[in-house]
Amino acid sequence: MAAQIDNLIQLFAALLGAVLSGVCYLKSCRQAYFLMVGFYGCFALGALYWTLYLFLFSQTPQVFYVSEVGWISSVLFLLILQDKLALADGKGRSTRAAWLTPAVGVPLMVFFCTYGDILSNLIWCGLIMLVSFRAICGLSQKRARAFHAAALCFAVAEYALWTAGCFFESDSLRSPCFYLDLLLTGTVLALFPATRRAVEA
Repeated sequence: MAAQIDNLIQLFAALLGAVLSGVCYLKSCRQAYFLMVGFYGCFALGALYWTLYLFLFSQTPQVFYVSEVGWISSVLFLLILQDKLALADGKGRSTRAAWLTPAVGVPLMVFFCTYGDILSNLIWCGLIMLVSFRAICGLSQKRARAFHAAALCFAVAEYALWTAGCFFESDSLRSPCFYLDLLLTGTVLALFPATRRAVEA
C-alpha cells in the first residue's frame, strides 16, 4: 500500500509541475518552460503506468520498460534544459568536484547491475551521472545556481532510492524506500521554482 501511496503522490506532483510549466510557457513562450513541460510530462507518464499497475495488480510491473522509457525521456529533457541554461548564463566551468560524479557513479552502476536489468541500469546511471556532472559544474553560475542545485538533489535522491531498493522492500511505511521516494518527489517539484528563478533572473 505504501508504494501505491507514494507513486500516486509522485504522479500528482509531476502533473502539477507539467501544468505550472505549461501555463508559464503559454504566457512567456520561453523554451525553458517548454522543456520543463517535457520533463514533467514524461515523468508523469512513467509514474502513471507504474501507479495504475500497482493499483490493478498489487505488484510492481513485470514489463517495466514502459515506465523506464517515460522516465528516461524526462531526464533527457532535463539534460537539454541544463545545456540551455548553461549557454544563457555562460558555460559553467568544469571543476575537480565534478569528477567525483564518475568516481561515485561508476561503482554504483556496477552494483546496481548486479541487482537488476543491466541495460536499464547502464542507461539510467549514465544519464544521472551526466546530470550530476553538469549540475556540479553549473553551481559556479550565478543566475542558474538554484536550478543546478535542484538538479543535483534530484540525482542524489535517485541514487539513494535505488540503493535502498536493493536492500529493503518498498511496500511498507517503515521502509526507507517510501521516504526516499517522497524525497525524490520533493526534488522533482523543486525543479520548477528553481527553473523559474533562473529564467526570470
